[in-house]
Amino acid sequence: MVQETIRLSDEYEVSDILGRGGFSVVRRGIKKSSSGENIHVAIKTLKRFSPSSTPSSQNRGAHKSIVSLGLFPTWKQVPVSDVLIKNEILVMRKIVENVSPHPNVINLYDVYEDQDGVHLVLELCSGGELFDRIVAQERYNEAGAAAVVRQIAQGLKALHRANIVHRDLKPENCLFLNKSQDSSLKIMDFGLSSVEEFTDPVVGLFGSIDYVSPEALSQGSVTSKSDMWSLGVILYIVLSGYPPFIAQSNRQKQQIILAGEFSFYEKTWKNISSSVKQLISSLLTVDPHRRPSAEEVFCSLPRFK
Repeated sequence: MVQETIRLSDEYEVSDILGRGGFSVVRRGIKKSSSGENIHVAIKTLKRFSPSSTPSSQNRGAHKSIVSLGLFPTWKQVPVSDVLIKNEILVMRKIVENVSPHPNVINLYDVYEDQDGVHLVLELCSGGELFDRIVAQERYNEAGAAAVVRQIAQGLKALHRANIVHRDLKPENCLFLNKSQDSSLKIMDFGLSSVEEFTDPVVGLFGSIDYVSPEALSQGSVTSKSDMWSLGVILYIVLSGYPPFIAQSNRQKQQIILAGEFSFYEKTWKNISSSVKQLISSLLTVDPHRRPSAEEVFCSLPRFK
């Protein structure tokens, strides 16, 4: 799948930067065509670093890496970037083979490798992050929230059927295909995902504390039901504009997540239907076996849309 003889620059014109991560940078690209037709893509470069120069996480301040909480041992001299590169390529190959094309999962077109790292040529989603739309409108009504979460659930349903667990599901990793209000929503960023229960232990050192499940925090078995916890957090935030687990420190936040302690504050939630709150409660159940599947969430949403 990796292109060894053809360079990225032979096939694509690479332009402005769209975003950055701890181990990657995403740029806009245009596929070169003799017909003159411009095909716009996103090119994600997974950068390699030596163990001593591994960069810190570039996530927003509120979304700390779980390794920074001291919940896992730190391993010296581990080429973390290489592990994450190999993991993301493994997962994306599985997506291409078993999921794509899918309206709610990012499509991969090409892979190139050179001295700068590995370049994933992806479907361009120009509508922005779900995170930004939440910020722009503070919170969604029930119909809008149902439309958003239904799309994420549909994407998760396809991923879980292919034995892929995302492991880092959050609004920043859900992109709208375009800027229209009824745009498709795509799940992306599979650097921390697992395939068929195989995950390099280094991958487990990362994650976003606000969305991470109790079993991931306690080093338990991470399954598709861990993604459902994250979906419950997203649904809570989409409807309220704030996360369900709020604490003065990340250590305290860890404890309330492990206990599953959250509430529906009357001022925000008084006009939200009991069926929505019941769904959120079922998703934010500490016991993963009691959480609904993506398919069950997908099927339940039309009741209150």
